[in-house]
Amino acid sequence: MNDTRTQPDLGALLRNHRRRAGLTQRHLADLTTVSVRAIRNLELGKVLSPRPDTVRLLADGLRLAPAQRDTLLDAARRRPGFAGRPADDDRGPAPWLVRGPLIGRETEAAALTDLLRRPGGRLVSVVGISGVGKTHLAAEAVSRAAADGTRVLWRTRGEEIPFAEVADRAAGERTVLVLDDAEPAVDPDRLAALMRAHPLLRVLLTACGPAGVPGEQLLRLAPLPVPDPGAESHPESLGQVPSVRLLCAHIRAGNPLFRLDDADAAVVADLCRRLDGLPRALEFAGRWTLVRGLPELLAEVERSPFDLTAPPMTADTSRDLRVRLRRTLSRVSPAGVSFLAAVARDHRSWSVAEAATAVGTSGADVAVIVFTLVTYGLVRPEGTGGEEPRFSVLNHVRHLYAETRREPRLRTVSLTRGTGTGDRVR
Repeated sequence: MNDTRTQPDLGALLRNHRRRAGLTQRHLADLTTVSVRAIRNLELGKVLSPRPDTVRLLADGLRLAPAQRDTLLDAARRRPGFAGRPADDDRGPAPWLVRGPLIGRETEAAALTDLLRRPGGRLVSVVGISGVGKTHLAAEAVSRAAADGTRVLWRTRGEEIPFAEVADRAAGERTVLVLDDAEPAVDPDRLAALMRAHPLLRVLLTACGPAGVPGEQLLRLAPLPVPDPGAESHPESLGQVPSVRLLCAHIRAGNPLFRLDDADAAVVADLCRRLDGLPRALEFAGRWTLVRGLPELLAEVERSPFDLTAPPMTADTSRDLRVRLRRTLSRVSPAGVSFLAAVARDHRSWSVAEAATAVGTSGADVAVIVFTLVTYGLVRPEGTGGEEPRFSVLNHVRHLYAETRREPRLRTVSLTRGTGTGDRVR
């Protein structure tokens, strides 16, 4: 009875379950993080070493009963190259498999996945300020890559780049090397040499700014869109704004009965604006609602967004964003820091031409500065709404400058320490 010749084939099983569920390959892909190509190759029997996590994702999407699920996994285990290893070593679950749903980043996830699949996408950097969700986005992208049979090596801040491990891989094995929170910048020469030696290797970096490696492609990750003024008057439409969707999802994690209505709409909208639509800050706020009211949280954030501390039992620290913002500012030129100090005094949006007039310099110079500030995530592009793009400084950044102006002992300390200029925030 256990003769493998009498047992169902993985591809046939998967295809039959999908058809009985009335799903196309595209529909099944939309229900999971598995690509259409990966599903097609599995059904055709072209994948010699199916990953158990991929098969589990498909079983979840098909809503299989326990017995059907076990049969599907057994069929995968009988494939000749099955290794049964979701991670690259024994350090525990792969980081890209332990993240929650990616809310409000559907477009960015598709763009990053596409960049990693392009022939020229050998080195891709996801850049933005701390807490914007770079790691989560990278995890989603490499989860999709792993579902296609690509090997993933994940290293985070402080861990050595596994040059020897990459060199030991078979020459024909597709590999994505993720360098998460890659600060300080990696050695461009060593990284370039590694990619030259391994043509099928792709590298994904997450950092506050570009690494400066030749051939680098950038994906700038901005904070989630926040509600427009007056959006709170229509709770149903408000609930579709990405930052609001994410905050409400975290609130419902502690209170499944929560529903956004007229009573909470204004507070939720204001919280999202004052927290800049930063996913990590929204997570903190949502988790705190387990024991604190929304108005209380808003009052705290109104004083300073940095006052929103990390909830208990989390690895993040409340001062982390403040420290990292200062570190990011240290990479900005003296002219950029001076410009940011001037425009950070006002919460209103501005165009390049308006900012140039306000600070008394040329539009061309301001355009260069704004481009840099947007890349680092310190300035947010607003909806154009006219002929000229408009921008605004993040609320966190404005409060950081306000704190500096209020603290006499910091007035002599340059936020651009390390630039060698001593330019001060005025």
